[in-house]
Amino acid sequence: MIVIALGIVFTVDILRVWLPSLITVYGDAGSTPAAQLGLFAIAWFVAAFAVVPLCRRVGGRPVAVVAGVAMVMVRLWTQFTDGGDRQLYVACLALVAALCWLVAVAHTGWDAGVAVPAGLAAAVALHAGLGTLDPMWLEVWRGWAVLGVLAVLFVAGQVWIQAPATPAPAPVLWAVFGPVLFLTGVLFGNVGVGHAAAGEPRWGVPVLVAAWALAVPVSRLRGVWVLPVGLALVVAGVIGAGYLETSAHDGIVGLAPTGAAAWQAVGVLGLGLVLGDAAGRIRAEVRWAPAWSMVGFFALTFLHYARYDIEIGVLARGRVLLLGVAAIAVVAGAAALRDLRAPTRAEPETPPAPARDQAQSRTRPQPHTRARGRTVAHATGSNGPRSDVPLGARTRIGRSPQRPGRKPGTRPGARSTPKPTAARAAGRPGAPTPPGTTTRKAARVAPPPSPSERAERLHLPLALATVFPVLLALAAFGLRPGPGSAPVPDAAAGTLRVVTYNIRMGYGIDGRFDPDRTADTIRALRPDVLLLNEVDRAWFLNGGHDVLTLLARRLDLPYRFAPAADPQWGDAVLTRKPIRHLESIRLPAGGAPTGAQALGVVVEAAPGKRLGFVATHLQDADDEVPQRQADRAAAFATGLAAREAVPVTVLGDLNAAVDSPQVRAFTARGLVDGLARVRPLRTYPADRPRREIDQVLVDARLRVLAVEAPPSKASDHLPVAVTLGY
Repeated sequence: MIVIALGIVFTVDILRVWLPSLITVYGDAGSTPAAQLGLFAIAWFVAAFAVVPLCRRVGGRPVAVVAGVAMVMVRLWTQFTDGGDRQLYVACLALVAALCWLVAVAHTGWDAGVAVPAGLAAAVALHAGLGTLDPMWLEVWRGWAVLGVLAVLFVAGQVWIQAPATPAPAPVLWAVFGPVLFLTGVLFGNVGVGHAAAGEPRWGVPVLVAAWALAVPVSRLRGVWVLPVGLALVVAGVIGAGYLETSAHDGIVGLAPTGAAAWQAVGVLGLGLVLGDAAGRIRAEVRWAPAWSMVGFFALTFLHYARYDIEIGVLARGRVLLLGVAAIAVVAGAAALRDLRAPTRAEPETPPAPARDQAQSRTRPQPHTRARGRTVAHATGSNGPRSDVPLGARTRIGRSPQRPGRKPGTRPGARSTPKPTAARAAGRPGAPTPPGTTTRKAARVAPPPSPSERAERLHLPLALATVFPVLLALAAFGLRPGPGSAPVPDAAAGTLRVVTYNIRMGYGIDGRFDPDRTADTIRALRPDVLLLNEVDRAWFLNGGHDVLTLLARRLDLPYRFAPAADPQWGDAVLTRKPIRHLESIRLPAGGAPTGAQALGVVVEAAPGKRLGFVATHLQDADDEVPQRQADRAAAFATGLAAREAVPVTVLGDLNAAVDSPQVRAFTARGLVDGLARVRPLRTYPADRPRREIDQVLVDARLRVLAVEAPPSKASDHLPVAVTLGY
């Protein structure tokens, strides 16, 4: 049903607002303990359990209508928030409304077999078509236009669609929905996976959207092979797109393989098969399945992104994804085994009738049964019993049986207008059941669809056929770098303007995602070489935005990306200067899920003059890991300088003061403090700077001519710009 698909689009959109608000506002960029953060978040998911008794008492549809309207209204309310606690708690209310709507919809018994994959597909296609932005972060008129259209269609559908005449509760479908949503958000619906792969192929996003469009009809397939094949495809997709990494590509380690998008497509088709198999397993009641399923979604998401914070580093990135597949396999597999082991209720055989009763047996309706795929009615004739007469057909032996309700005085066998037999009448919904006729098979005959259901069946394929090509086209061009306002480099000969900036995934100190604000801050510093930390390429936890591509489009700067935590998180360099050498190394990890790396780049600042730069982001921890990272990065910087015969400058968020052991690891190898002339230079937090943790360490052969750290709320750090003389 279209209304379920639109509701899932709203649910995914709300999660893309709630998750980053939780991390940036309540989590305060990692300063809140992971256990406290998890307890705060899980409390909102537990609230959905209160809806289950209400749905069982008054029915699912009234609760779904109220919760659906509340979900839309509160989601629209978030458009008025301007970051901070207000944005966080309004997003929490929207999340509760969405969870209650999901639970209520599951209790309505509406057929969601096609609607669930269609809703996920539409959410992925819309996100890709908008260039990984959400309506929450679009320009005011664009955001309201997108949300307005979706809200009108959804609310109208909620009111228009009536309760189904024949409910089809699918608790297995809603039980696997949470793990499927986790895999979709993190991997199979994440457009950044294919786009950030080695070589950054432009075909990745269109292939992913096309796979989701194909998953909708795939979900209609049925058979004993559907579930095992679907699970096999999902496992293959997880391994290919979520676990494998390249050893090195153009000197960069840790990138996803070039064909990651193809592996995503394989996994998407597997999800379509799994959802279709789960939708076909009808049960008497739904009960608590959808509520527990969404708790499972949060638990898997929390484990995936906080595995280092809660000291379970053994759960590597790919293993947590496989844990989600295992959850699906357990739930769906248990339901399949239950159906296979369920005893088949044999049909009672009709014993031969005594001779004195054969005359009456001609007019006696017999129980329905199914033979050769057809519904038949047992009938008897003058030559013995027959059990293969199609339902409602006339017997060929003897004359037609006398029909109940024949007008008195009507001559048997007289020509008259054909009337339905008792067996046919018994199979018609609402018809009286003749004496002696069993209604067990008649109850299985589906009633004719209502006008609204017929309209749904007609409009859903039309909607999919018209919307997906448009969204596919948007996805093909939405992520292509477009023209932007280029920063103006310094014209002075022998100088180079270098900027280092921890952009916090594009989220400002107020918790709002605003790539335009971040680009304006960078543009005002006029960098020749721009080095970025905390570059997020579509982590679902942060909303699924490819912030690097969004900034590159606005600044009109080529970029190179180096992963740290996984292929979607790390550091980047953006410059128009010719890059003559590029390499990266992984640093010892621990203390945070973001990992650490060192990205070395050699640019040609002027004809015949090359300069080296190392961008790194050390982790903030109380153990020996940051010191090991600093020692490894310092050795890498001096090694790069020796191999390429260039002066090297190390820049980035070192999470350490200038007199710390981590910084001394660099100065001990000949680098000097490039910010000494302007100390103290506090850059964190951006609204009230108190700490000097963003450092610039330069080669003694270079001169620092100017230093600038302008105020800005585009991140929780201030940018640092230095003008180097060579």
